Amino acid sequence: MAQKQPEKGATEVEKTQKSVYTQTIQERGPVLPLGIADSGGNYHQDISVKPWRMKEERELGELRDQNKDANLAKYVSMVLSTMCTRLGPHDFTNMEFDHKRLVISQMFMADVFYAYVWLRIQALGNLFPIKFQPSWSNKELTIEADLYSTEVRIPAGYDAACWKYELKNPLQIRGNTVKKFNLAPLRWSSIESHDAVGTSANQGLAKLILIIASTIGLDSVEGQVILTEAELDEMSKLDIERLAFLIDENALGPRMAVEGTYQGRAYKAPLDWGYDNFFGISSV
Repeated sequence: MAQKQPEKGATEVEKTQKSVYTQTIQERGPVLPLGIADSGGNYHQDISVKPWRMKEERELGELRDQNKDANLAKYVSMVLSTMCTRLGPHDFTNMEFDHKRLVISQMFMADVFYAYVWLRIQALGNLFPIKFQPSWSNKELTIEADLYSTEVRIPAGYDAACWKYELKNPLQIRGNTVKKFNLAPLRWSSIESHDAVGTSANQGLAKLILIIASTIGLDSVEGQVILTEAELDEMSKLDIERLAFLIDENALGPRMAVEGTYQGRAYKAPLDWGYDNFFGISSV
């Protein structure tokens, strides 16, 4: 699909947005939004999954019993490691389980979520009931979402997925005045490693982790950068909120939420991707 070139003078965020297009899962099929690079730097986007039978159900049950302390993100990795036969350039057929886990940990978050939703559709079908209580009602509603209609944000290549943020209040980092952050799509390891991300446990810590995990460079520091938590201690509240918001706005892959209208009112309900809900009886 040909992409229109951004106008001169467009901000970095605008350039990124104009290099990203949207498809539904039904339109895209078993193709990852970004893909996994091979040793030559070429990105592969294939997904293949095997039939989910009692054999696999028992295997996943045993994994859960053996990893009771694992957070949800780690268990998602176990599910995909068990059920996928190919992800990108990797043939999982005869690969060791720990090697599969490593491959998934290094994938982009957008690709992991896409593979997870694709597996749900192949195992249980595309219809997914959602219960939620909208802000304008004191009654719980149940709607039936079509996962095939889930919108997926897809970049026109890895470079199109990267963007810059200009700080409203520059920071001193490693002896340099930093005015811009260079950002890239999140890796799955960023939420596997931290229970705070995706929960309500500590939103301040969650924002910090997301900013660190998204940052790949600084305008005044050469090369790729891995920030420490302490290096962002002086970041202003204004920049924290703006940057966290833009990381969410620039997120790629499937939108893990359903939007629509009910009795003339608009609603937005999140997809509960917890294992018991997403692959349990309540989702059928």
